[in-house]
Amino acid sequence: MSSAALLVSLLLSVAAPVPASQQRLATTRQVLADPQSKRLIVVAHRGCWHQAPENSVAGLDACVRAGVDAIELDVRHTRDGVAVIIHDETLDRTTNGRGAVADHDWVELSRLRLRTGHGGPDATLTDHSIPTLDAYLAAAKGRMMIVFDVKDGSQRDTFRHIERAGMADQAIFFYECVDRTIADAIAPFRNRVTTFPIMFGKDGPLAPAAARCASTPPGWAHIKWSDPTWLNDAARAHARTGLRLWTATMFPADNAGLDDARALRDPDAVWGAQIRAGAGMIMTNQPEALLAYRDLSAK
Repeated sequence: MSSAALLVSLLLSVAAPVPASQQRLATTRQVLADPQSKRLIVVAHRGCWHQAPENSVAGLDACVRAGVDAIELDVRHTRDGVAVIIHDETLDRTTNGRGAVADHDWVELSRLRLRTGHGGPDATLTDHSIPTLDAYLAAAKGRMMIVFDVKDGSQRDTFRHIERAGMADQAIFFYECVDRTIADAIAPFRNRVTTFPIMFGKDGPLAPAAARCASTPPGWAHIKWSDPTWLNDAARAHARTGLRLWTATMFPADNAGLDDARALRDPDAVWGAQIRAGAGMIMTNQPEALLAYRDLSAK
């Protein structure tokens, strides 16, 4: 073998290091699929907006740096049909614009600037702008799982963007167990993405509901409850069937007061209690604090 050929062979034999975000994404997929996994998946609600504007590409980048496993975003459409990432129906809270998103063309929205953090009239304007869905997908590809909260009923159009980007294996959708509207909207592609049924405490015992409403992969349920005793029922369902739970701790109405505000004071009483009840995934507005709690609990 010539020296040049030997050099090429040696170069090809040395694998390029895999970025930490890609390794974390692969781990998250494994955790979702493995019913025996005990690793907690941490989801940042609307991104890491303590370091960057809500629902921004900068917030995605901040989550990658922090080591977050998944990110949640909100999809809406402009008047001329461009899919954009913004939570509210109106522009007022998170941008320097006014009025409904759907009443503006994309060229108008593209000129707006996002406000810091959670927004509001006193929040400073930044140099960041509202991302299109396509731009956000391009920034997220190969980096983390994405929970799609589609605000305007455009689940099928949203999936077309995801499919075009080659990111179906990074997508998480959800549907309400007792309401077929979203279930029907995602039906054509639900087996090509990760899907969770949402089950509410008012729907009754969890185990029968979980048997009726399947997840992909199997064995998951996104739960919300207002009765403090209902989490005990969820824990029993987890113990009997192995059902893994996705909880959300942003708002106290969704967890009988076991929310982020309380978790910052006593993380074990909130996040710990939910994990012991069977939570394998928690969505939060405090992803860095939850990551620290997870890492400390693992020691």
